[in-house]
Amino acid sequence: MAVTRLKRKDRYNKTVSRLKQQHIKLVIKTVSVESPYKDKTGIIED
Repeated sequence: MAVTRLKRKDRYNKTVSRLKQQHIKLVIKTVSVESPYKDKTGIIED
């Protein structure tokens, strides 16, 4: 019985680590673009 629990735990750990790696790659690949309106305010000056 203990062997099957260890196998399940091992399989779960492998799956979780693979998903973490995929997520990290996805986050690194994501390009963040700075807002072009960052330095402008909502106040209209004449």
